Amino acid sequence: MTEHYADFFCSRDVVLSLVKAGVPANSKWGALILYMRSITEYDYLSAEQKQQMQDLVMQVIRERDYSETRFKEFVRRQEQILYKPWNKKLEEAFRETVGLIEHIRSQNIQRAKEVKDLRETTINTVRDQNALEDIVVEIRAAFEKVIWQLEADTRDLVEMSYTDQLTKLNNRRAFDRYFRATLTEHVVTGKPMSLMFLDIDHFKAFNDSYGHRIGDQALVTVAGKLMGFAHKYSTMPNRSFFPARFGGEEFIVALPGVGLDEAKEDAESLRNIIEEYNFIIRDHNGQVLQKGIKITVSVGVATLRPEWTASHGERLLDEADRAMYRAKNQGRNRVCAMDEC
Repeated sequence: MTEHYADFFCSRDVVLSLVKAGVPANSKWGALILYMRSITEYDYLSAEQKQQMQDLVMQVIRERDYSETRFKEFVRRQEQILYKPWNKKLEEAFRETVGLIEHIRSQNIQRAKEVKDLRETTINTVRDQNALEDIVVEIRAAFEKVIWQLEADTRDLVEMSYTDQLTKLNNRRAFDRYFRATLTEHVVTGKPMSLMFLDIDHFKAFNDSYGHRIGDQALVTVAGKLMGFAHKYSTMPNRSFFPARFGGEEFIVALPGVGLDEAKEDAESLRNIIEEYNFIIRDHNGQVLQKGIKITVSVGVATLRPEWTASHGERLLDEADRAMYRAKNQGRNRVCAMDEC
């Protein structure tokens, strides 16, 4: 039976395992399982996705249900695992775009009114037959007001494009810009630079229990703790604390000038601050419905390594991401650093 898997480039041990598990030879099941086994080695998958893929394969092998119906369910679940992060990013990008469009629409309405006011000011100033110098002064002042407001609009739009609309924290776009610029400097100079990845524990269950409105409040709370912690760095030379919402319930912090040991200490302090906070649920009128709810986070920490010769940014992000998922797999509400746990 093993010869039926000869066309698949895999070891004999893997083939024997499939045969022992009862995977039908000459079937699409064997091809799909081998494909999923190989895809877990790809760098573009997160540690959580790789674990979910492995769990899905093991579930099918344990159940030994190789029917057509089960195959379709298996493919659908595999696609959900692969596409879920991208779907979340698309949803967030769509919400940001809707917010920007609404902001631009309201600004355009306001500016149209101001241009009409400018027209009336110009006409009335000339009609009043004031001295020429007075006419010029009034018209210039009216134009300068409109120009100043248009410049303020531009600044607002730039800020909005780099701000997460829910939490008011830096968004992924802002982080990517900051990370690229800062990383280049630290790779060249050899100065330390670390990253923290934070993920709110059991956030889906939290949303299911309390609703998405309360889930949004939890995201805002964690963001507020990150922004508050950033004040520690405001007086420190050669160190920075750049927090951002990475997506969904994940947050990331860039720590230029900070080595691994100090980053671990800060991560533990942050984890403790968030855990000690008593989250309160209020209704739309501000009345307390429930209090004493605990929010916890799992944190992964990584730092640049001098022996890395290429792909420094990708490797640093991947190491912090892996460390975070090790923290989750070991019970959550803890800090794990690269090469530890």
